[in-house]
Amino acid sequence: MKSIINTLAIFAFVCSASAEVFELKNDKIQLQIDDKGNLVSLKNIPQNREWAGGEGLWRIIYQDGLSLEESVESKSVPVSVKKDGEKIKLSYGGEFPVQVECKLEGDEIRFSSEIKNASKDKVLREFQFPMIQSANIKKSTTLYWANAKGQYFNDIRKWLMSGFKVYMAQDNKAIEQYEMYPSRLSMNYYVLDDGDNSLYFANYDTEFEKTLHLLRTRQIGGTGDFKYGGIDLTMAKYPFLKAGESKKIADYIISAHAGDWHVSAKKYRKWADTWYKHIPIDEDFKNSNGWQRIIMRHQYGKVLHRYDQLPEIRKAGKDAGIDTLLMFGWWKEGMDAGYPEYTADDTQGGDEALKKWIKEFQKDGGKVNLYFNGQLIDMSTKFYREKGCKLSVKRADGTEHMERYPFGGDGTALRVFGNKTFVTACPATEEWLNILKSFADRAIALGCDGVFFDQLGMKSELCHDASHGHAVPALNIMKLKGEMIRKLREYIRSKKPDMSMGIEWETDVTSMHVDYIHSVAISTDLTNRKTANGVPRTAYAPMHKYTFPEVYSTNRHIYNNQDVPRRMNLTFMRGWREDAGVFRCRATVDKAPVYQAYLKKICDLRDEFREEALNSTFRDTDLAKCSNPDLEYQTYETADKIAVITTQSYAKKVEATFTVDGATKLLKSGGLGEYRVEGKGNKIKVEMSKDGLIILVFDKK
Repeated sequence: MKSIINTLAIFAFVCSASAEVFELKNDKIQLQIDDKGNLVSLKNIPQNREWAGGEGLWRIIYQDGLSLEESVESKSVPVSVKKDGEKIKLSYGGEFPVQVECKLEGDEIRFSSEIKNASKDKVLREFQFPMIQSANIKKSTTLYWANAKGQYFNDIRKWLMSGFKVYMAQDNKAIEQYEMYPSRLSMNYYVLDDGDNSLYFANYDTEFEKTLHLLRTRQIGGTGDFKYGGIDLTMAKYPFLKAGESKKIADYIISAHAGDWHVSAKKYRKWADTWYKHIPIDEDFKNSNGWQRIIMRHQYGKVLHRYDQLPEIRKAGKDAGIDTLLMFGWWKEGMDAGYPEYTADDTQGGDEALKKWIKEFQKDGGKVNLYFNGQLIDMSTKFYREKGCKLSVKRADGTEHMERYPFGGDGTALRVFGNKTFVTACPATEEWLNILKSFADRAIALGCDGVFFDQLGMKSELCHDASHGHAVPALNIMKLKGEMIRKLREYIRSKKPDMSMGIEWETDVTSMHVDYIHSVAISTDLTNRKTANGVPRTAYAPMHKYTFPEVYSTNRHIYNNQDVPRRMNLTFMRGWREDAGVFRCRATVDKAPVYQAYLKKICDLRDEFREEALNSTFRDTDLAKCSNPDLEYQTYETADKIAVITTQSYAKKVEATFTVDGATKLLKSGGLGEYRVEGKGNKIKVEMSKDGLIILVFDKK
């Protein structure tokens, strides 16, 4: 038996040794691909960190008649590999020929591909590429994922396996976790971070086509064993190629680099600077601490606040340090109803009465931003029947994409059975842009200070309606949406230069065109994330703010008096403005008196440190070092100052020393709760109680 084992081992070694390996290498990174097309090595050379798993580079999903999703993997088709100068080229055969090119640039590998459908009648629907199958991921490796503002997972396999037994997935084959860009994902990169080295995975696509970020683990052993192997990393595109069609899919960047996720973010920003053009924001918004978000009449018909109560709303906000109202549900149909007709509410005197009370709100410096939805069309409206059905996003089968938002009042029927159904407008249509312009005209006529368009930063679904003038399907629909937003902002500025414009949800292709983002998703709630010492953390990672610090956004989800100091301190530290939506926008902030009182303290601190804490450049932790690894802090920079903001809610008392190498001396400090600041020069010791908040402002060198 021993001799047989030895013989098999020798045979395996000989087979392995006979495989030819093609290499790209410099002093930073090594790429090796064997003659079977397997990724043998992807290594950070200085730190000897290997990421490759020795398997294939792609998967194709195709349609064969009635079967819509069949798969073929690179390992199952013939391939020829050659090195051509400073490139490795792979040529795959089969019904779906694939050409792959790998190029070395610094500490980055640039992957590009061309795919072709050489079948007779199949459809090449999906291309997953480049793949790092069975990637070498450590237990301590952290995934940074650009969900909205950004989030992280410090146990990747545990997060991945939380998708186990999703009813509509094939857990007999693989467990998957994924998100789409541009959609919930605000940027087209993710990072696997070991702390001192990282793997950067990005797609540099200036068409902003739908790109899925995908992690999966395949089942091993017999069916039903539920044993899963290594973790596969990839992205997916959706070319929907018919027989005879081809497509080039280029500029995937994989970098096994030194440093953490901040290095990756800088790589993405360097590329983004080739197309990202952020407009200067409105000065009134710079001077704002945020807003109260109030629904005047809700979807279920109830008037929660009358127009003549605007002075009361103003006082509640003023007493909390807030000068602005983001006014929802001001039309007769109520919030999330009647789009895009926005019928004047004749039960309260119509637009003339609304204009009068807006002017009253503004008397002592108050500001009103008017709500419109940027894409929903209510299917019960005359507009939908006559025009909206033509402008709406169509699915591949010709039906319309629909959405429902089942808000309810005192009962349960509306929430259980639903009330309103919507389609979404295709942003490629000129007619829809003109409708959005008419919304801005309405806000200007009412004398508003700003106009807000809900859902415009969030996804638009693929549209298959050729009458809209785009390719079918419109894979670049978010690029079309970004261009629509740019034209809308230019129109508003031409009509009223000092009017602010905001949208909901961060995505890089849309956020550059507006004054602010009304944020969703990751916020201030504690999760199962913990430091090495067991201190609880939120899921937030400031990926978008670090990559695009010129984008201003708000917090969300503080709806009542619960856990106010901790959450508001985080809001201040993270540089967000306030979104005060008490009882989910049904009440003014004074109806949550604990919240109102603490918000006033926060706003007073914002007013004192506005330049350093709100309107400066966010640098995360780059500009300072902290002696306490459990203490959260963030840094900001102006032309001549550096600010450090820190807060804690996990201990009765915490001490730490901050060292700011780029500073000469402490200029001023402030905070909330019990705290102490002492020291000279660029090294300052702080002490603070639970729910304490400290800001330190230094003079730069």
